[in-house]
Amino acid sequence: MNTPLQTYLLAQGELGGFDVVLSSLPLPKAKPQPEPKPEPKPQIPVSVKPVVSQDDSLWKNAGNIDDFYKALQKHSVYTKSMRSLSFYVPKEIKTNAAYLLLFHSPQELTEAAKEVLGRLFKKLRLDLSSCAISYFFKCNEVAMPREKPALREMLYKEIELLNPEKIIFFREAPRPEKTETPAKANGTPITFAGKPAITLYSLLEMLSNAEGSKEKIIETWTTHLPNSGWFSPDIFRA
Repeated sequence: MNTPLQTYLLAQGELGGFDVVLSSLPLPKAKPQPEPKPEPKPQIPVSVKPVVSQDDSLWKNAGNIDDFYKALQKHSVYTKSMRSLSFYVPKEIKTNAAYLLLFHSPQELTEAAKEVLGRLFKKLRLDLSSCAISYFFKCNEVAMPREKPALREMLYKEIELLNPEKIIFFREAPRPEKTETPAKANGTPITFAGKPAITLYSLLEMLSNAEGSKEKIIETWTTHLPNSGWFSPDIFRA
């Protein structure tokens, strides 16, 4: 039931005699809430590949031919795409051989090229199996300009370790010492890395299916090899 006061106030309000304003009671102060701590971001594992330092100068410190070839196989020149095909270490490495045979790369010494080489050395009365053969990539025509100085130094190092008596380049045409003119493939003796050397046509140019191969074989036998002065003239008269 309403109290007398409540009844009076309601009646006065309905009659519009006056406005009644009731002040609101003060609200209790809310306790300050601590700010939420930011949730730690999840740690995403990062895969970091170990940095492998590639030392392209290892071959310079090689004390023997085996270590030299192992160091070359790790060199940036030979780890490039397709360059691995231009490197081959012979099963039997011959040091102090009478002859060191140098080719652009292993790809030059095909089975057909080996037959040409075998016939040539048989006519020269030389034992091909006693010769040292270099297989690593050293082609000046294919090498990039910045690679050529390094390849040349590698070749010097290989010759130092193999220590052959003489060198036969097959179309390598290196620059002889103390000259800027490339050697010509004509059998004329030069000095390379302190060793007597001659340059002949590439064996690939002497294959039966190569253009002008017959003429190159005749020229090699009748002119270039006699030019070297390394062989008895009687060999070429036979």
